[in-house]
Amino acid sequence: MTFWRNLLALTALPALAAAADPDMLDLVMPDAATVMEVNLAKIMASPVGAAMKDAFRQGAATQLKTELAKTNSPYQEQLGALAGIDWSQEVLDIVVARGTGKPAPTLILVRCSLDLGRIQAMKEFSGQVTEYEGVPMLTSPKAEGGVFAFLDGSIVAIGQLREVQSAIHRRQHASLPAALAAQVGKYSGDDIWVASTEIITGPVALPAAAKSPAGAQVEQWIEKIAGLNGGLRFSPDFDLSADLEARTEKGAAEIADGMRWLTGVAQPQGKGASASMRLEGFKFRLNGKHILLSLHVPEEQMRAVLQQMRAPQAGRTAVAARQTPPIVQSVAPSSGLPPVPAGTIRVQSSDMGTVLVPVGQPQ
Repeated sequence: MTFWRNLLALTALPALAAAADPDMLDLVMPDAATVMEVNLAKIMASPVGAAMKDAFRQGAATQLKTELAKTNSPYQEQLGALAGIDWSQEVLDIVVARGTGKPAPTLILVRCSLDLGRIQAMKEFSGQVTEYEGVPMLTSPKAEGGVFAFLDGSIVAIGQLREVQSAIHRRQHASLPAALAAQVGKYSGDDIWVASTEIITGPVALPAAAKSPAGAQVEQWIEKIAGLNGGLRFSPDFDLSADLEARTEKGAAEIADGMRWLTGVAQPQGKGASASMRLEGFKFRLNGKHILLSLHVPEEQMRAVLQQMRAPQAGRTAVAARQTPPIVQSVAPSSGLPPVPAGTIRVQSSDMGTVLVPVGQPQ
């Protein structure tokens, strides 16, 4: 459960467009407790995605390997190898499903341009190629190394052998539990969404960058949360909606009070404050143990925010360019002597004056 609490920690700091990928949802286990989708194709087509493409390419490998190490996944080495590809171009959609029990089975579904040949060419992938119901699978030689199955429609299923085989077998006739399906229906049109019926437990693991007094306060709020459902859309406007369920009504009230405080702190003060950075579109409502929140930022305002975020970096680059001294080619002072013939060097001697000595010949 630590994985989902870590996910909640990350998301706590910062009419449906289209349904979730039905082919991928057909592969999810029928007793799933949590399903999450990240539609990279839609994100990269948005203003936010266009602005962060370069950073995404540069930082994906390091960030993915770091997060995989935290999850202690038995096949993190293989998944880490996938960080070397250009996810902004080659990966279209990711669905992560988690079942019930301890340890809870996990299935990762990726719609991408990768095929069996390219995966085999990566040094991290060594194993046996088999088939199950006509679907090729690359099985790790390690006992718990996981399986990569290559289904029709450019879908790659990743998980333990039993989970992947079950996903292949239930194609076209899978159904989610009614309670989870209801949550999926609310949020599955967003670019990033998570639907869950499981109770969150385990320690909070905020990223190192969040280790601050405000981050410590956020940790305390997260400890009071028992469930999370929500979605995030990047285009045409930036829209976030979520349903946080606290463990108690008292805990929900404390979180709501904290949001009021955090919203006030985040608002720029004074006439010179940038209107593009204000949070007029952030709203939340307390309903028993539930906190229903939303954030709407129009596309024009989001573009202004992105421009402001890029301006300091552009300024630093310009300052560095001005401060870099020009490269001046050093020219030896003229001695007034004629040029040295090829194959010789000029040597100054105290008793013989200046003499020419052949190079590479016996003396």
